[in-house]
Parts: sequence; structure tokens; C-alpha cells
Amino acid sequence: MEIIETNLKFKDMDTRKSTNRIIVHHSACSNCTPEKIHQWHLARGWAGAGYHFLVRKDGKKYRLRPEDKVGAHAYGANYDSIGICAEGNFMEEQMPEVQKNSIKELVAYLKDKYGIDKVQGHKEVNATSCPRNKLSIR
Repeated sequence: MEIIETNLKFKDMDTRKSTNRIIVHHSACSNCTPEKIHQWHLARGWAGAGYHFLVRKDGKKYRLRPEDKVGAHAYGANYDSIGICAEGNFMEEQMPEVQKNSIKELVAYLKDKYGIDKVQGHKEVNATSCPRNKLSIR
């Protein structure tokens, strides 16, 4: 499985002590790059991109935040989770099959690597509608 390294520059971050779940998000932006997400999150005062991975519509997987660091993607649930963001606004658009398959591949890889089976949508841990209705990877 190919994960494209972005080598984004982050401010100081804590190292995650345990990994018990994966939390899936959507970008709410139909077209966004790893760099764009990184800039949005820096502008919010964060250490940089809050998600650990971005899966674009073409199925390419990008590493954003270093995998061993605490994320900034799901308030109150970052301490034990890995965040995956799917490029797109899935209230308005359907997820391409290549993207869906790529997310499933990444989730399977992370579940095996960390020995976990819990995968949640952002809306399962925070009061949000993310990921939107038309994002379904289960």
C-alpha cells in the first residue's frame, strides 16, 4: 500500500500513548490538497493538519500529521485515535469507488497495525454532521 509522504512542517505535538480507534471525517471541501488542509489548521492556531491521513478522490493516500502524534480532528477523542479525512463534501456528492476502496484499504492496514477494530465517524464522537450522509465505508 502506498502512502505519499507530505513532509509538512508542524509545531510541537504530544506523542499518542495508545491507539484504540480510527475516526473518519470528510473535508467538506470538494477539492483540497494536503497543503490546503495544513494551512487551514495552522490558521486555527493548531500545530498543523489535524488529520493523520487524507484520501483524495483519485484514491491516493497522503500522510499529514505524523502517525504517532496526538491528532486535532475530534475534540475529546484525539488522545487515542487516528484521524482519516476523505476529500469531498458528502452531503452534496457521492464518494468515488476508487476513493472508498482506498479508505477501506487504509482502515484495514491501520486496524491490523494497531490491533484495533473500532472505526467511528466524527459525528459519533462530537456534535457534528461530519462525515456527511453520502460517505459510507463500512
